[in-house]
Amino acid sequence: MQNSTVTDTLGILRACLALLPFMIAPGYVAGWAFDLFEFRRRRPILRLILAVPLSCTICPMLSYLLARFLQPGLWAFYSGVFGAAVLLLVQEARRARLQSVPQYIWIVFGLMALWGILAVGSLIDVQIADHLYPPIVARDHAVHTAITAAVSRHIPPSNPFFANAGAPLRYHYLWLLFCSLPMRVLRLSPRYVVYSGVVWCGLGLMCTIALGLKFLVQVETHIEKKTLLAVGLLCVTGLDILPNLYLGVAKGWWLADTEKWNEQIDSWAGSLLWVPHSVAALIACFVAFLLLRHQADAHRKWATAPVIVAGMAFASAAGMSVYVTFTFVVAIALWSLALITRKGWREVSMFAGAGAVALLWALPFLSSLRGPAAGAAFAEFALRPFPLGIIIARQVGIAIETQFALAVANALFLPINYALELGFFLAVGVLRLRQLMRGAIEVSANELAAWTLVMTSFLIGTFLRSSTTITNDLGWRCFLPAQLILLLWGATLVHEWWFHRSSVVPENAMSSNATQAAPRLWIRVAFAMLIILGTLGTAYQVFMLRMFPVLSDRGEISGLSWVDPDRNFGSRTYALRSAYEVLDTQLPSSAIVQSNPATVHPIQHMLYSGRDSAAATPAGDPPCGTAFGGGPGLCGLRQQKLARLFALPEGSDLDATCREYGIDVIVVEESDRVWQQPSSWVWTRSPSVANDYVRAFRCGATVAGIQY
Repeated sequence: MQNSTVTDTLGILRACLALLPFMIAPGYVAGWAFDLFEFRRRRPILRLILAVPLSCTICPMLSYLLARFLQPGLWAFYSGVFGAAVLLLVQEARRARLQSVPQYIWIVFGLMALWGILAVGSLIDVQIADHLYPPIVARDHAVHTAITAAVSRHIPPSNPFFANAGAPLRYHYLWLLFCSLPMRVLRLSPRYVVYSGVVWCGLGLMCTIALGLKFLVQVETHIEKKTLLAVGLLCVTGLDILPNLYLGVAKGWWLADTEKWNEQIDSWAGSLLWVPHSVAALIACFVAFLLLRHQADAHRKWATAPVIVAGMAFASAAGMSVYVTFTFVVAIALWSLALITRKGWREVSMFAGAGAVALLWALPFLSSLRGPAAGAAFAEFALRPFPLGIIIARQVGIAIETQFALAVANALFLPINYALELGFFLAVGVLRLRQLMRGAIEVSANELAAWTLVMTSFLIGTFLRSSTTITNDLGWRCFLPAQLILLLWGATLVHEWWFHRSSVVPENAMSSNATQAAPRLWIRVAFAMLIILGTLGTAYQVFMLRMFPVLSDRGEISGLSWVDPDRNFGSRTYALRSAYEVLDTQLPSSAIVQSNPATVHPIQHMLYSGRDSAAATPAGDPPCGTAFGGGPGLCGLRQQKLARLFALPEGSDLDATCREYGIDVIVVEESDRVWQQPSSWVWTRSPSVANDYVRAFRCGATVAGIQY
C-alpha cells in the first residue's frame, strides 16, 4: 500500500480542484444574469466573493431536481454555466488594466491557503510505518462517506446501511450530493469528495463574512481590513480550554474533542471539520436573508429575481441541514412580525414569496423523506443543561436530586454556561446591546434584523432540543446564525479598538457627531485575554482532533473517544484500509460489502469501504442506521441472521444468507468470534483478501460474472 498520508493529501487536492468549477461558475453566472447585489457594478474581487456563496445557495436543490427528474438536463445546465462563466471571465480579463495586485488580495490568498493546509492536515490519515491514524472527525465523515457513495449512484438514494430493504434515505444530504457531482465524470473516492467539501465550505464561509460586513453591518470604511480581521476571528472560540485543562490536568482525563465537556456550541473550526453541511446551510440561509434585506433596504421595491433566488436558497438549506434552516424559519417569522409593526409590507411580502418558492422547490425532496424511520422528536422542550456545574455543585454538598431542582440549577448556571461556550463573542454581544440601549448605535432595520437572528439562536438553544439521534443536533447547530453575527460585530470592534485607534465612532452611529468614549484599558485587556484564550481553545481542539488517536494508541494520554484502547488501533486500521483498497480494485461500486453488524469498529469499515452494507450500525445511531430510513423490526431479523455468520463455525448458510440479502463480500476481522475458532469457515474457505486482522470472502451473489 502506498503511503496513505501522501495518497490522501493528493486525493483531497484533486477532489478540491474537480469541485472548483461547480463552486464558482453557477454563482458567477447567476449573479451576472440577475444582477444580484448589483453584481455587474461590483469590483471583480467582490464578484468572485459573491460567486461561491451564490453557488452554494442555488446548486444543491437544483442539482437534486435535475438528477432525479431530468438527468441529461443536469449536465446541460452545468455545461452551459461553465461555458458562460468562462466567457464572462475572459471578457472581464480583457477589460481589466494591468496593475499591481493590492496587498490585501495577497493576504486573502494566504489565508485561503492556510485554511486549505489546516483542513487537509486535519482530515488525512497519518501513517507511521504500518500504523494508520484517521482523525477523530472520521466518526461523522464515515457516515457522510457512505451516504456520498450512495448518492453518487442514484437519486433518490436508499439507506446505505440497510441495503436491499427498500428504505429511502432520510437525511439532509444535498451538500453531499452537490460535492459528489464530479464523481459522475471522474473516478474520485467518496471520502476525498467529502473532505473536499470541508475545504470549500470554509472558503465559502470566508466569502459570506465579507458579504455580511458589506450588506448587513454596512461597513463603509476599511472593509478589507475588517474582513481580514473577521476571517482571523474564525480562529477564536469560547473558553473551552479552561474546563478541558481542568479535566486533563486535575483528573487525567483528556477529551478527544474539546467541545464534549458540555452541551456544546461548536467553534468555527469544529463546525467546519465536523459538519460542513450545516455551515453550508448557514451560508445559503444567510445569503437569502441578506438578498431580501438588501433589496428592501437599498432599492425599496419588489424584485422577482431576488425572491426566486432566495427561495431556491432556503430550499437548498432545508436539504443540507434541517436544524439550521429551522432556526432561520423561526427567525424570519419573528422578523416578519417586527416588519409588520414597522409597516414594512413590501419586505414581508418578499419573504413570504421566497417561502412559497422554497416550499414548491423543496417539495419533491421533502416528499422523498416520507416513510418509517427510527428516532424521537425533531424538537422538544428542554432547558439547556450544564453538567459540569451540576457535578461541581454536588461535590461541594449542594443537593440536586429532583428534576425541578436540576432545572432550577441549569437556569441559574445559564450565564456561566454561555460565558464559557462563547467567551469573547458573548462579551461582544453584551457590549453591542449596551451601546444599542445607550443610543450609541442606530436602531436601523439591519441592526434589528441581526438581533433577531441572535435572539432566535439563544431562544432555541436554551429551550429546545432534538432527540432524533443521541445527540442534540438542534441545540448545537441553532447557534450558527448568532455566531456569525457576533463574529461580524467582533471584527468591527477589534478594528476600532486596536487597528484604527483614531476612530471611536461605531459603524452605525446615530450621527457623525455621536462619538463614543474609548474603552478603559482594563476592558481592552479583558477582551484581549478572551481572544487569546479562544484562540488557544481552537488550536487545542484542532490538535486533539488530529493527534488524539496517535497519542492514545501510544498510551501517552487517555480519554473518552471511539479509538480502541487496546494499543492496536493503528495497526488494525492500517490492515482494514489495506484490505478495502484491494477490494476496491476487485468490486463494482454497486457491490454490497458486509462486516459484522455488531462490530466494535463500524467507523473504519464505513470510512474505507465506500459501498453499501446489508446491515451496519453507524456510531451513535440505531442498528441498520434506521434513523436514516427503514423499520427496526426488519433490521432486527436481518442482524440476528447475519450475526450467526460471525459467530458460528460451520458457515453452511453463508452463501444462502448472502444471496438473500444481496451481499457480495463478507469481511471478517480478528475481533469477531468466528475468527478465534481454528476449524471455522474463516480458515477453511479461500479469502479474496487476507492479512493479520482482516479476511474478506466473496459469497452468494454474482460478482464480475462469477457465481460464489
